[in-house]
Amino acid sequence: MGTNAKNSLAGVALVTGAPLVLWGLMGQQNEPGSVQSELTHVMEPIRALEGWATGLGLVALVVTGACALHLLRATLSGAWDPRRWYVLLPLAAAGLVVAWSHRVLTAGTVDANIGAGLAVFFGAPAVTGLLFWALVQAIRLRGGHGTARTEPACC
Repeated sequence: MGTNAKNSLAGVALVTGAPLVLWGLMGQQNEPGSVQSELTHVMEPIRALEGWATGLGLVALVVTGACALHLLRATLSGAWDPRRWYVLLPLAAAGLVVAWSHRVLTAGTVDANIGAGLAVFFGAPAVTGLLFWALVQAIRLRGGHGTARTEPACC
């Protein structure tokens, strides 16, 4: 596997691993001291992963940390273009907002879940802005190549 492939794989692992770390280590956010049958949810939590969330978050933490260190070393050695961080970091931040919003939306409460409304009201525009920012930076990184035709399609 070449250097570019390793760096790309590390970038993908960083972007997908960071939200998984937050989601796994944050855990289910039910209202403390309340009976499970009294809780209401905006969205039902993923019941299949209840016992695995913390372990999954810890594994993701190790993998994400290793990938971040690998990319940092590659950046410092010149093997990886530092401008790529302007694409990766907004993507990872958007994933963190989505992971946090998922935990807020699946939190069990006895009364109204005000945090769910705030997560949707502020989270959706934040994720949209971060994804747009990453797209613009990716286009700038490519130098605009492949984004539009500069000559006619036919001879």
